[in-house]
Amino acid sequence: MAQLRSLEASLAGGASRLVTVGPGSPEMAAAFRDEHSLQWAVLTDPDGAVFRAARMRRGLRSLLRLRAVGNGLRALRGGHRQSAVQGDPWQQGGALVFRATGALAYEARDLGAGDLLDLDALRTVLSELGDA
Repeated sequence: MAQLRSLEASLAGGASRLVTVGPGSPEMAAAFRDEHSLQWAVLTDPDGAVFRAARMRRGLRSLLRLRAVGNGLRALRGGHRQSAVQGDPWQQGGALVFRATGALAYEARDLGAGDLLDLDALRTVLSELGDA
């Protein structure tokens, strides 16, 4: 969440908006937003249609990667603990940035569980679009 909070702060006053899409139910999305005191929209995609359209990875192979083990260890060292899984445990995420026209300006897909966003790349794209 710290990564997304940092990105949200850099968007303040610009035309771009941060939106999170999760694989759970609307109730799970609302609880997640409340639990983390998020100031941006948290949407839900319980049937996975948005994740499939965005070509986000899904499946056991992305969870069993050595990279996912390293990401888990990094998170533990940082004091983060895995809570109960909600929604689709096999679904991986990523980041997409769209231009006002709807054209895709940036895309990144997680290869494994716990991958971090490349905030520098996101900020560069947003800056090019005039928002960071």
